[in-house]
Amino acid sequence: MKKLSLQWRLTLMAAGLMAAACLLLNAFISSSAIMRINEIETYMIEVAPNGQDAFLLDTASLYPNLQEQIQKTTEAFGIQSILATAAVILLAGAFTYFLAGRALAPLRQFSGRIEKIQAQNLSELLEIPGTDDEVAKLTRSFNGMLERLDNAFRVQRQFSANAAHELRTPLAVMRTNLDVLKKRKNPTAGEYAETLQSVSEQTERLSHLVKMLLEMTELETAPRNDRVCLSALIEEVICDLAQVADEKKVTLCQEPGNAEVTGSDQLLYRAVYNLVENAIKYNRPNGSVTVGVHREDGCALLRVEDTGIGIAEENQTDIFEPFVRVDKSRSRAMGGAGLGLALVRDIAKKHGGSVRVVKSSDRGTVIEMKFPYCVKRDESKA
Repeated sequence: MKKLSLQWRLTLMAAGLMAAACLLLNAFISSSAIMRINEIETYMIEVAPNGQDAFLLDTASLYPNLQEQIQKTTEAFGIQSILATAAVILLAGAFTYFLAGRALAPLRQFSGRIEKIQAQNLSELLEIPGTDDEVAKLTRSFNGMLERLDNAFRVQRQFSANAAHELRTPLAVMRTNLDVLKKRKNPTAGEYAETLQSVSEQTERLSHLVKMLLEMTELETAPRNDRVCLSALIEEVICDLAQVADEKKVTLCQEPGNAEVTGSDQLLYRAVYNLVENAIKYNRPNGSVTVGVHREDGCALLRVEDTGIGIAEENQTDIFEPFVRVDKSRSRAMGGAGLGLALVRDIAKKHGGSVRVVKSSDRGTVIEMKFPYCVKRDESKA
């Protein structure tokens, strides 16, 4: 059955159902008819001549060949019933095959159109039939899937192009510096040192970029079942970035408050780390970065507030896209790969949350992450 087409399967199932019904009906009618025919053998006729006593006359005495005739009639009736049943089943099966083919024609057309879809024409949606049946619903669902795939492929292509560009730039710089050094006949120690410094910086940039790319690919596989205390996590991040803040002459502060969320401790640490590190990088000398967490409407809100240069309103959404930099020259000088905030956004989404710029001006920026709050057992009992 699995190797047959859907049309044949429907035909065979319908024919089998009709065959069972016809055979049962034929058996019932045949048995009833045979019982009634057999009763003729014992049928008695009452004869009452005029003015005389009545007497019973056996039909067998009147028709000596009655039993043989009944036998032939019964056999003929059975054969005719079987032939009629077979004819009905065959005709019904052929009619079912024809109707199944008509009913499945839209599916065959749908299948033919699907076979023509390639990665290059995902944006070409299928025409939805004018009916409101299952095929129309399937076509709508398939078109929705095509749109999602097209968006995913577009994002992937853009991401791959940006990643290739980011990887190619430091490699080109290193190659140029090395070629220049190679062409010099007697390079000095200072020229060697300058080239080595440039190669070292570009290597560090490549290493940072590859690390960020690997972290983004590990989002799907990382387990997210830890109970994470955000207050302790913020404290850990501030301790780890204390030296970076001292070098930038930026003060790190943690506001009182706490909340727990369910997720990956490692991924949440990376998200908060990236936000705080970003706030330090783009801050002013003697500025500050304040991190706090509190509960609001069943959600845990983590805020990072800085006194930095701010983000233009038209860029406040784009900064969470991969490889987007508001000031490319400053980002490259500070070692940014354009993936830190994109990673923050993806981590927030994987935890059922979100991240957004609450407000920003030339006096500073406030970025907020929102997560579903993890209710403690004692709180749920209360």
